[in-house]
Amino acid sequence: MSRREFGQIDRQRSGRYRARFTGPDGRLVSAPRTFTRRREAADYLARVRGELLAGNTAAVIPTRITVAEAVATYLRTNATRLRPRTLDLYRRTAERWILRPVGTDAARIDLGPLPLSTLTTPLLREWHTALCQHAHAEAVTAQRHREPTQAQSARVWALGRGIDVARTGRVPAAVLGAWQAAGAPLAPSPPVDPAAGRTAAAQAYRLLRAVLNQAAADGLIPHNPARVKGAGQVDHPERLPLSSAEVSALAAAMPPHLRAAVLVAAWSGLRPGELFALRQADVDAEAGTVTVRRALEEVPGAAITYGPPKSAAGRRTVSLPGSVAATLAAHLAEHTGPGAEALVFSSPDGSPMGSGARSRALAPAREAIGRPDATWHHLRHTGATLAAIAGATQAELQARIGHSTPRAAAIYQHARADRDRWIADQLDRLAVPASTPPRAPDPIAPAPAAPRRLSLVRSA
Repeated sequence: MSRREFGQIDRQRSGRYRARFTGPDGRLVSAPRTFTRRREAADYLARVRGELLAGNTAAVIPTRITVAEAVATYLRTNATRLRPRTLDLYRRTAERWILRPVGTDAARIDLGPLPLSTLTTPLLREWHTALCQHAHAEAVTAQRHREPTQAQSARVWALGRGIDVARTGRVPAAVLGAWQAAGAPLAPSPPVDPAAGRTAAAQAYRLLRAVLNQAAADGLIPHNPARVKGAGQVDHPERLPLSSAEVSALAAAMPPHLRAAVLVAAWSGLRPGELFALRQADVDAEAGTVTVRRALEEVPGAAITYGPPKSAAGRRTVSLPGSVAATLAAHLAEHTGPGAEALVFSSPDGSPMGSGARSRALAPAREAIGRPDATWHHLRHTGATLAAIAGATQAELQARIGHSTPRAAAIYQHARADRDRWIADQLDRLAVPASTPPRAPDPIAPAPAAPRRLSLVRSA
């Protein structure tokens, strides 16, 4: 063994050379491999010394911290920064997809017990592939447990034969009897979505990438190996906004105490959690505005609470079209309890409506108007789109819907065929000047009255 100014080199029985050095924690660290010549071992120690002097400890001393430990640290140290619902989602995502083995028995990958220093981009690419397959298989299994029931099959059979039967609710006994007499044919199972499970896999990858980003920032690993192209992205079908006529029809099909909620959601662009957290004190009926000061906090298994809006930009005052403001004022008089703290939109007993209750209330109405895809978030999307059509600039739209960045607000700006036709006509005017310029299409207005000019008053 030879002692040096930094580290030591000793010759093994095999004739190869081993290099060792003392790390910052006083622990003796051996090189990950042995060397054919002493010069190679000396060069390795020189590189190690340079990295240590530069503060790049993770580059030369593999960390013993495992993926499971890093995930736990990330969730613990970010608990106060994340919203309760987001933190709960991250915990469940980690437990279900990151800290459990994925893949087949022949190629099973279990990241949890692996030290961070052993992770490589090829390994994470293999893990993500196995994760997508695993998540897809679970989604298909879950769908098989939701095969059409007898009542659903009878309804499909009746509708296919022109028999008048409601699309929701209890199937009449006469219809069930006729269906059974016809041989009780089962409704076909919905086709399996080939992309099923892809969203869950993308969420898990993004969480792991965030954990590894923090580990790299803390000096535990030299860089983040989560560099699998496209792994954190998923293509969703376009969320089509509702037309103004569909919004009116949807509101009319809702229970009376939620009709105004549909109109306010569709013409203000409020998030569902913001809409159902509104108090009577947040509504200025005379000015026709609603002020967002808080949002519902929903964590599975826990009581609904209130927290701040999604971001600082979420605190805002939004002006409503005149007809919608009038409908809201009538709603306050008829359906909202007394007092400034009373919820504007609530369950019949005055308690807040969680996402499940809201979805159940919306389901029959959306089926009735032929928009089974519509959700409460579709109404927010509709409000943002209509505001853009009415002439809101990017900055105005960003402020109105409470987004922090122009990029986030831009996803709600959809071109409309009539607006695009008008733009084309203006371009044609430049090419071939006309005697009278074409008139710009009027912004879409809620029935029955036209809204006043869309505007926004920023709250202090």
